[in-house]
Amino acid sequence: MFLLSDLSGDVLIREVGLRDGLQNEKQFVATEDKIRLARALTAAGLREIEITSFVSPKAVPQMRDAKEIVAALGQPEGVTYSALVVNRRGAEDAIASGVKELQYVVSCSETHSQKNVRMSVDEALQQAAIISDLAKENGLTIRTALSATFGCPFEGKTSYDRVYDLLEKLFSLGVERVSLSDTAGLGNPRQVAQLCQGIVARFPEDRFSLHLHDTRGLGLACTLAGVWAGIRVIESSIGGLGGCPFVPNATGNIATEDVVYMMEEMGISTGLDWQQLMNAAMMAEKILGRDLNSKQLSLTRILQCRE
Repeated sequence: MFLLSDLSGDVLIREVGLRDGLQNEKQFVATEDKIRLARALTAAGLREIEITSFVSPKAVPQMRDAKEIVAALGQPEGVTYSALVVNRRGAEDAIASGVKELQYVVSCSETHSQKNVRMSVDEALQQAAIISDLAKENGLTIRTALSATFGCPFEGKTSYDRVYDLLEKLFSLGVERVSLSDTAGLGNPRQVAQLCQGIVARFPEDRFSLHLHDTRGLGLACTLAGVWAGIRVIESSIGGLGGCPFVPNATGNIATEDVVYMMEEMGISTGLDWQQLMNAAMMAEKILGRDLNSKQLSLTRILQCRE
């Protein structure tokens, strides 16, 4: 039984807005604005931030300034800036830039894998092995985003056994951490709780993070279900930015400030500075020049209108 009284302790928020959040933006965001936002997020106390991706600029033009961003930010003490890669060349470029963690993508869905990285799932696993070896040789952590964990817009629901099997394969290849990604926002709270419980029963729980999209308005409920089931690292995006470029009708990630507000109100510590976090969210709105999809930002706008 799902009892709210069972929820306690801490969660770690892993910010993905600068990469997953911005990758779908049609207008290029100035490099200096990305750097400002990264520093604002760091000032709010976020200790794990995905800042960019080393991918083809033709495929994802928004990420063409990856090297400049990593060079400008460096690696502050106690903070891990990570970058997404999809092949060996990207991994080599990311390592040369100085990032300390690589993230790679493997999908549960063959169709999504072809659309996203132009590889079959088996081919993606082979690349994961190569990238994992490169990361270890250079003293980096390797994390894999397991896309379509809870369902695929092309193939439907993902079976739990499919997820367990791919996790076994990833860990056997040397992957250290896995992000359980609801790429198209197809999951529901019961499903998230059941699958996460099954995962925690089979693998060390500190290896996992939960990455959710709010496509159908279930993002926060699914977050709560995952935390209840034992997942204590939540990936979110400032302002609710984001969406996979290769998923039809993709919508944003769960908003970092909404997740933090919910957790803190329930007595679950995130360790973040609320005012600094909201400053970063408002900065993101100004940079992009539009209202962002966050309940906390919406409330802030309403209150400002009443003043």
